[in-house]
Amino acid sequence: MNTKKLILGIFLLISFAVVLFLIFMPIFGDGRNGLEFSDDFFNSLAKGSSNYMDDMRKLSQTFAGTSFAVQIDPGKPEKAQRTETLFTQAGAQVEAAGTVLKITGDLGAVLLKSVNDADFLFNNQGEKLQAQYNFSGREVVRTWWESLNQVSEVLTKQQAFKQAKGISEIQKRALEPGYNFYGIIPKSVREYAGMLTFMLVFYVAYTLWYGYGIFELFAGMGLGMGKPVSKKEV
Repeated sequence: MNTKKLILGIFLLISFAVVLFLIFMPIFGDGRNGLEFSDDFFNSLAKGSSNYMDDMRKLSQTFAGTSFAVQIDPGKPEKAQRTETLFTQAGAQVEAAGTVLKITGDLGAVLLKSVNDADFLFNNQGEKLQAQYNFSGREVVRTWWESLNQVSEVLTKQQAFKQAKGISEIQKRALEPGYNFYGIIPKSVREYAGMLTFMLVFYVAYTLWYGYGIFELFAGMGLGMGKPVSKKEV
């Protein structure tokens, strides 16, 4: 046994456990523990670097004047009604037969409306969508995503591949960020570079902290890796 290494290993593991205990304590503001704080922090940084709304508006405007005619089925009456409301307010004409909707209109106008609605949600202004459509902001953007997904499938069958690709791009870079980042305050990586660096360095150091604790503990107990002892034949 190596007493010095044993004591060092025990010290490293105990101090590791103390820090871990503090990480799980709700002392990081607003009743959050360390994991919740770091999760919120990285989500805020991700949101700060995921704003492509202006680019998606420009993309939608490239389809201005492009007419489309599709038939989709949202599946449930309430979803069909919400879908009809969205497309109607975007200037499209909708004929409803049960849950089946026949939609015609200007694709550019529809996509621009969907991006603008996603932008409201992205900027945590869901109440404006609630007031406009009379259902929650997140449900508005969710309905846009689901209905445009069906529109994209129909356009693909019609071999309107450029339009379908444009819809897919708007889904990924406007509707999904708007929905996923709702309620999160965006932060700039440049403004929080110090905090970001500290958290990344701490993560690496804390991982090594545990690893060296285990290593020194077992080394102190006489367990470790070394060259095999060769046996000499008599």
